[in-house]
This record gives sequence, C-alpha cells and structure tokens, in this order.
Amino acid sequence: MAIEVKQLVINSTVNDGGESAQHFAQPQIDLDAFKKELLAECKQLVHESLSTTRER
Repeated sequence: MAIEVKQLVINSTVNDGGESAQHFAQPQIDLDAFKKELLAECKQLVHESLSTTRER
C-alpha cells in the first residue's frame, strides 16, 4: 500500500540557550489526548483510502 505525501512542512526554532529554551524543552500538552486524536485521524485516512480502492 503506497502512501502519498503531497506537502511536507517542517518548522524549526533556534534558541541561544537562554530562559526561553526551557519553555520549549517542556511543552504543556496532553499526550494521551494527542495520541487519541492522531490515531483517530490515521484510522479515518486508512478507511478513506480503502473505500476509494474498493470503489475502483
């Protein structure tokens, strides 16, 4: 099964090692919620891909 990536965007931040570096080192996100959302989106993409393949 092939996966096509139409656009890849990479954002980066360069720090001088000051106080702001600690802010980026410890992001305040809910990892469990993020994992669930990512998994749901992946499942939807796979489902859509399979549906498109079956229609052909």
